[in-house]
Amino acid sequence: MRRRGSSAAGHPPASQEELPSVVAGPRRHRSGRRVGTPSEAPRPPTEQVALGFGGPEDVVEVDVPGGSEAGRILLGPHAVSEALRGGRREVQVVFLSAEERGERFREIARLAKQRGVPSRQADPDLLETLAAGRVHQGIAALAGPYPYLGLGDVERIAVERGAETLAVALDQVQDPQNLGAITRSSVAFGVDVVVMPERRAAGVTDAVVRASAGATELMRIARVPNLAEALRRLSGAGVEVVGLDPEGEADLATADLHPPVCLVFGAEGPGLRRLTRELCHRRVRIPIAAGGVASLNISVAAGIVLHAIRHPHRTERP
Repeated sequence: MRRRGSSAAGHPPASQEELPSVVAGPRRHRSGRRVGTPSEAPRPPTEQVALGFGGPEDVVEVDVPGGSEAGRILLGPHAVSEALRGGRREVQVVFLSAEERGERFREIARLAKQRGVPSRQADPDLLETLAAGRVHQGIAALAGPYPYLGLGDVERIAVERGAETLAVALDQVQDPQNLGAITRSSVAFGVDVVVMPERRAAGVTDAVVRASAGATELMRIARVPNLAEALRRLSGAGVEVVGLDPEGEADLATADLHPPVCLVFGAEGPGLRRLTRELCHRRVRIPIAAGGVASLNISVAAGIVLHAIRHPHRTERP
């Protein structure tokens, strides 16, 4: 996405009741002639979106559907409102359907105004272009890149949080729905940071944002070149590294898990990789009733373990 020729200076912000309307159009040279993408520099299809700040040159260029896949286009009320509330990444402009009204639209317009983010009314065609076939519920936003943390940030958080550290590490979890659900549970149970590798793992795409109902915008997520090194640094900071493993030696009910701890979850199917298992101080299993299912979905398992840590079961002794 690139903003060109802003002419916002001197124009008062739009009111919530009368938002400027915007439309999508084909890419054109300033002379008005339609232009294509040079064959020697292939790139995703784009649409130019007029922001309505005051001049015909005031547009952003949106990758379609590439921008949505990269998590740069936020869709739906949950994702957009959480991004505005969280303030962790830049939100450039919010689009609200020109054909719908309601409290959720007014609330998002208010949040955008508080953040100094322009709100614009958009026709259905523009919203459909931005959504690229995904559900948008009449609300979309253009955002900056997701603000991933790095390896040093993971170590810093562990040092700052000390004995209260609760981290989650994902060993090549590739399913967007699982990543979204785990992120939502992590926010619900007060996880300090979610750590995942840069390769062979899902990133924060539009699908992940939607699966998390916007929780990605509230969670600190780190992408690191080497997950094993991140686990070593957490261990060095005094954090116990505990892997979830169906063949683990400890039962969750009696494991007495508590911070400082980093819970490590492997991908469905392969589970934890060999080196990851070796870096765990211990491995914990969730007991499953005999004759029941063979295993649990990884996002379900993550919710169970996080709940067990935050709300440990205490049996009163006589």
